[in-house]
Amino acid sequence: MKWTAVILVLVLLLATAGCTNLAARDGKSQDPGTVYEPGGVAGSAPAEDLDGTGSSSDTTGTRLIRTADLGVDVPSLEPALDRVRGIAREQNGTVAGLELRAGSGDRRTATVTVRVPEDRFEATLGALRTVGTVRSESVQAQDVTEEYVDLEAKRDSLSRQRDQYTRIMANTSGVADVLKVQEEIERVQVELDRLEGRLRYLESRTAFSRITLRLQEPAPLAGGALPSIVEVLGTGVQGFFAVLSGIVILLITALPLVLLAAAAWFLYRRYRRRRET
Repeated sequence: MKWTAVILVLVLLLATAGCTNLAARDGKSQDPGTVYEPGGVAGSAPAEDLDGTGSSSDTTGTRLIRTADLGVDVPSLEPALDRVRGIAREQNGTVAGLELRAGSGDRRTATVTVRVPEDRFEATLGALRTVGTVRSESVQAQDVTEEYVDLEAKRDSLSRQRDQYTRIMANTSGVADVLKVQEEIERVQVELDRLEGRLRYLESRTAFSRITLRLQEPAPLAGGALPSIVEVLGTGVQGFFAVLSGIVILLITALPLVLLAAAAWFLYRRYRRRRET
């Protein structure tokens, strides 16, 4: 009887330990940090980013389109442009656009568009500030996360519709029904292509940032170089002949009036002499 009680106690202890281990295993299988997505597999963990660069299709991350506009005064355009190209290469970017203009007073300007990876945006902007003297700066960030997630959801829905229509097409025999289903497939495919194009555009704009750099040379001196002695003498001679020609023109213009005045004076004097005699 005594050994029977001992055996029963041992059996109860083993059963209790087994239940405890089972509960512990069940508790570990329920990861509190697991996110259950619609259409996903319950208990599946999110995929890890093995390369550390971030996945372009990760809909849970924030997607920003970052741009900057930088106005810089430089002594000369050519060395400044060479430095901008060097900075773009160092940051694994490219010069996407270049426009040169000759402004007022022979002041030259250049507009350069630099395209760099999003994670090099701040470093590139800081390097471009050292090209010259910064006169203006503006930075913008457009959050397109909501649009991107919405487009992905619509794309997945349209893909399912297309697959469903394709299965219906395989089981359809009537010509009219086949044409109708084919029309629906083409309609869905056109909309799907449009959404995928927009998604590719957003992926490109969020993966690479754009910096517009407006370079400007200093304005030339207002006075310019001092005139030479020959230029001064030439200007004086031109002025003298200009005054002389003005006097001649004045005399020619006034000559008829002088002649009329002289004739009137002569007739008046003659009239007075006749009256006196």
